[in-house]
Amino acid sequence: MENINASESERFGKRAAEKIAGAAEATGQKLDAAVDYVESAKQNAKQTLDQVRQEGWKGMKGRVLEYTRHEPFNALVVAVGAGVFFGWLATRPRE
Repeated sequence: MENINASESERFGKRAAEKIAGAAEATGQKLDAAVDYVESAKQNAKQTLDQVRQEGWKGMKGRVLEYTRHEPFNALVVAVGAGVFFGWLATRPRE
């Protein structure tokens, strides 16, 4: 009877180790994907800032106006979102 319990314990331990290893691998993959996403966002932000420096504010204003003409609904959604965000910043209590 002790052999059966030891055998069952060993199988349970192996299954638990497999589950833990699988969870660790999945977590590692998701962490890698998150790091890649952050790196990509950082590169995009850097490129945008470089464009602003090169074009100046007048160039960016022209690009914004062009975008607004071609994508009026998206521009409106962005403007509303920015208004809500800045409104929230202005009305939140100072600590």
